[in-house]
Amino acid sequence: MDQGSFVALRALGRGPLVQVTWFYPGAIDEAAVREFSERLSAGLLGRLLQRSPLPWGRHRWVANPVPGPVTWFREPLPRERLPELRRLLLDLRVDPERGPGWRLAVQALEGGGCVLTMLVSHTIADMRAVSLAVTDAVAGRPFDHGFPAPSWRWSPAMLARDSVESLRALPDVWCALAALARRSRKGRAGLLPSSSRVRSGRDRFEPAVDAPLVPVVMDAGACQQRASDLGVASSTLIMAFAARLAFRIGRVDASGRVKLVMPVSDRRSGDRRGNALRSITVMADPDVCRNDPRALQRDFKAALASLNQHGDDLSPLLPLIPYVPLWLVRHLEQEALGAGLPVGCSLIGELPSDVNRPCGEASLLQASPLERYTASELARIGGVLFIASCRVNEQLSCTVSGYVPDQITSRAELMPFVREALADMGLCGTIG
Repeated sequence: MDQGSFVALRALGRGPLVQVTWFYPGAIDEAAVREFSERLSAGLLGRLLQRSPLPWGRHRWVANPVPGPVTWFREPLPRERLPELRRLLLDLRVDPERGPGWRLAVQALEGGGCVLTMLVSHTIADMRAVSLAVTDAVAGRPFDHGFPAPSWRWSPAMLARDSVESLRALPDVWCALAALARRSRKGRAGLLPSSSRVRSGRDRFEPAVDAPLVPVVMDAGACQQRASDLGVASSTLIMAFAARLAFRIGRVDASGRVKLVMPVSDRRSGDRRGNALRSITVMADPDVCRNDPRALQRDFKAALASLNQHGDDLSPLLPLIPYVPLWLVRHLEQEALGAGLPVGCSLIGELPSDVNRPCGEASLLQASPLERYTASELARIGGVLFIASCRVNEQLSCTVSGYVPDQITSRAELMPFVREALADMGLCGTIG
C-alpha cells in the first residue's frame, strides 16, 4: 500500500497530505516548536522512502532522524482570512523520497493567537499513524522503529537482496494476476478506462487550486445525544450528514444514491506501515438517511463484517504494484478513485488528549486532507468531496473539503450547502 501511494504520487505529479492544525489563543514559544519537531523526528515520522535498484523491486523505509523544517508566517493574518493559509501551504515542499517527508508551519493571527500546522505526506503516514507519532512526541517517548540507515542504492548487496525478494514474491504476483483476471471477467475492472478519463499530462504551468475547506466544530455530547435520539451511533450520523451534503451538491449516481467510500484502519501494535488502511463502500440513500439513518448503520456494519470476513478488493492486487508502469497508473487513476462520484468519509474517531498538546494545550484541533490540484484536474475527475471527523475531549471536529466544477469553487460557495446538510440531520455546530 505504501509503495502504491508513492507510485501514484510520482505518476500523477501530486499526492495527498495529512494536515493537522492546532489553534492557540496566544503565541507559542519557538523553542517549544523546535523541540516538538525534534521529538517527531525520533518516532514513526523519522523516515524516508528509498527506491529499489530494480524497476520491479520493493522500495523500503530508511531512517531520517532530521527534524522537519518550520515555516514561520509572522505577518498577522485576520481570522476571517485564515482559509488563505491553505493556499500558502500548497507551496511548501513535502516529499516522502527526497524529503522533507513532513514539516511544521506557524501562522500568527491578528488580535493575538496563532495556528500551528503539520503537513505529512500520506505516503509517510495516515492519520492514525500521525496521531501516534504526535502522542509519542508530546509524551517524550522516542521510539526506535528499526528503520535502517540510507545506503548506496546500487550496491551489490542491495541488488542481490532485492533480486532474492523479487523471486520470493513471484507466487504472490501470480495470485494477484489471477485475482485481476477474475475481476475483469466479472466486469468490475478493465485495464483501461474510457478515453474521457485518460490523463493527457499535468500542465505544470497551471496554478494550483485549493479545494475549498469548511470546518465545523460540534459539541461531542450533543452530537451523541442527537444520534441516540435517532437510534444510531454518532459515526453513523456523520455518514448521514456526508450523504445529505453530497445530495445537496449533486454528487449522486443515476439512481440518486451516494457512494460513501470510508477508510478503515488496520493498524496494529508496533505497526511500521505508513498506510495501514483498507476501505469499504456503502451506497446511501440520502432521503432515507435524513428520516431514518438506521438503514445506513446496518449497511455500514454489513460492509465492515464483509471486509473482516472476505477482505477488500484492492489488497489482493497490491503485489502487482512494483510492475505497474507510471503511464498505466495515470490511465488507471479513475479506477483507483472508483467509478461514479465517490464521497470520501474518514471517521477518525476519538484521539488521545496528548494529540492536542504539541506545544501546550491547544484550544482546537482539526484534521483534513490537502492536495495540490489544478482546475483542469478537478474538472477531469468530476470534483471532490471529502469529510473527515475526529473527537478530542468534548469537541467533535468535522472538516468538509469540496469542489464542484463551475458550481462550487470557493469556501463561500460551499458553506451554505454545509449549513443545510447539518440542518437536515438536526446537528448544531460552529462553522469556521
